[in-house]
Amino acid sequence: MPKAFTEREKQLIRRRLLSVGDRQFSAHGLKKTSIEDLAEAVGISKGAFYIFYPSKEALFMDVVEQAKLRFRQEILAAVDLPGSSPRVRLLAVLKKAFSLVKTIPILQFFTGNDYDLLIRRIPEGKLQEHLAGDRQFFEELVAHCKDAGIPIRVRPEEISGLLYPLVLTVLHDDASSPISLGGNIDLLLELVAAFCLGEVDVQTENPIHPTPQRAKGYPG
Repeated sequence: MPKAFTEREKQLIRRRLLSVGDRQFSAHGLKKTSIEDLAEAVGISKGAFYIFYPSKEALFMDVVEQAKLRFRQEILAAVDLPGSSPRVRLLAVLKKAFSLVKTIPILQFFTGNDYDLLIRRIPEGKLQEHLAGDRQFFEELVAHCKDAGIPIRVRPEEISGLLYPLVLTVLHDDASSPISLGGNIDLLLELVAAFCLGEVDVQTENPIHPTPQRAKGYPG
């Protein structure tokens, strides 16, 4: 029978699991990280792990949410930085977001082969909560931009519809990738910024409402 922990011990172990999970998942991915690895690194038994999480996939989702919280806080802070025009300011926000995507290792997972494993093993409700959080962030970002003097003129879902494929391509953008943006990412982001401000008209398809498959590759 797993050891009984005090509430203080449980708090400490949860924090350590998140820290160790971030490190292990970032280094090895979901499939190659075992519950035994996680438990040993934290100093608890495999049986005790289940006191805190029903599966390694559940821990992974919490690690991702923690990383996304840091990501979102930095993006929202970038909105308040000065600039010579609304477009310059919004472009700086978009560039900040894309630079952060490539510096947070756990977010790289969303282009990996383990993604389908995650979809199969986490409860549908947890996935929908994750996707709802993404949509809510886009709404919050647009509202924050408007309050800060960046007059976004399109709907949040139109912005996400343009950014989803760009994020996925950037995460795959290396020498072995069949599709490479090369040095064009800044130009593309400037076009997105101009579209968001109503300076150019782009005929988009129906707004994207991510499903598990369509959401693949987006960390936001």
